Amino acid sequence: MSDLQLDTLEAKGLIRLATLDPELEYLFRHALVQDTAYDSLLKQERRALHRLVGDALEELYPERRADLAAVLAMHFEQAGDTERAVAYLMAAAQFAFERNAVVEAFDLYSRAAATLPERTEDEDDATLRRRVEIGIGQARTGFSFLSRDSQVTLIEHTVANAEQLGDLRLIGDAHLYNALVRQFEGERIETSESLRKSLDRVTEIAEKLDDPLFAALPKSIIGLTQVFAGEHREGIANLEAAAPLLVQKRDFVGSSFALMAIAVGYGRLGEFEKADAALKHAKEVAEGGDIIARIDTMIGESMVEVQRGNLDEAIPLARLCTSMAEDAGATACVVGSNLVLGESLLRRSDFAGAKIALDRSHDVAEVTNQRQFKPSLAAMRRSVAASMGEFNLSGRSFEEALQEARTMKDFWAQANIPFLRAKAERAKADPDWNSVLADYELSASELSAIGARPARARVLREWGTAARAAGDPGTGDQRLREALDLFEEMGLAREANEVREELAAPA
Repeated sequence: MSDLQLDTLEAKGLIRLATLDPELEYLFRHALVQDTAYDSLLKQERRALHRLVGDALEELYPERRADLAAVLAMHFEQAGDTERAVAYLMAAAQFAFERNAVVEAFDLYSRAAATLPERTEDEDDATLRRRVEIGIGQARTGFSFLSRDSQVTLIEHTVANAEQLGDLRLIGDAHLYNALVRQFEGERIETSESLRKSLDRVTEIAEKLDDPLFAALPKSIIGLTQVFAGEHREGIANLEAAAPLLVQKRDFVGSSFALMAIAVGYGRLGEFEKADAALKHAKEVAEGGDIIARIDTMIGESMVEVQRGNLDEAIPLARLCTSMAEDAGATACVVGSNLVLGESLLRRSDFAGAKIALDRSHDVAEVTNQRQFKPSLAAMRRSVAASMGEFNLSGRSFEEALQEARTMKDFWAQANIPFLRAKAERAKADPDWNSVLADYELSASELSAIGARPARARVLREWGTAARAAGDPGTGDQRLREALDLFEEMGLAREANEVREELAAPA
């Protein structure tokens, strides 16, 4: 276009000068003018112009292809150049993912998937490879917010495509995400054939590739589930074996999450020096990762502070996590951070605040079908409701939540649900003390079996207080002394002093 034509358009108020440096650039003054000009072009002309612009951007700015990838993808999509459009959509997705825009990255991978031709049985290897790479990209970027059913459907198709392609590395990656999704939704290798097959396939591939880093991944997936389900020692052992290899692999999310889980495991065991060391390492690794890695690490830190009894630290940290998770659209983090916040506020007897946090956690978990959180959430919400005078909350009963935890082999939830049920019963005007004391005894026994000393000490303390209130000061004092011994053993001075004062007071 000549200078005279540009001057004429500018004089008529249709365009305006945007910048002179580094290059002359004009913009339409109104989007409607731009749309009208665009719509006046024939489809063939549009395609040709988009191709010319795409080619020019590639030629003029070869060093900026990463940050221009989304623009280039749009031009080649409009030009009908599927191959280059898909390549740039994938590059744009990776660029967004590296900058913590996980939802944007997922959307770009999804556009790439939609741009590919319809799947056929005799599809060429190049297109099939793209399909597998896109599926793995969607699984990676959508892990924190996709519903369970959407994730399973996506990754099952990706696994099938990868197996047909025959690339061992891609097959292994696809099976890893299948295993990760299934374990985090409460499936266990003892009962889930799909989970077991995927973990076995990854181990087989690691042996064929002679890749110890790849071989570490199944251990890390199993270890994560073990820690959060209450098999603390076994889970920590698996994660400590895998974590150094994950750091070498530069798998920031995997390695920081593994280190965070180690910290949570040690926190639940009451070994706080080891928990702090693991958290420090997790933070260092997460700094090189994405926003999800940092949120996960912060959630782990708040969980450790809850076990330490340091609610002044846990609550603001959990609040920050809930805000960051909402901003990032990371639904798994939204559920987890609100659960920790709700538990902390319940411990503080801030029942109104706990209700808000736990209701948000519950609502998101239900919509996205995050099954692993549901038993604990159901019990916490029911306990909070009882503390506020509501004894007929809809949804899962304590017994249903406990049965679900047992089915999932979630020993942590299984140990804590009777404790929460006892608190709910005690909130009644005329509690059934036999039921209360039986639940405390069950919870203390279950917590002892999984080595959860901080939680057990708090159950023993409440058990002792309840026994005194029920007219059995001998049992009450015995349980309080057991709680005191555990608090002193773990160095939890504040709670130890509170129990001493309680023992000194008349029953």
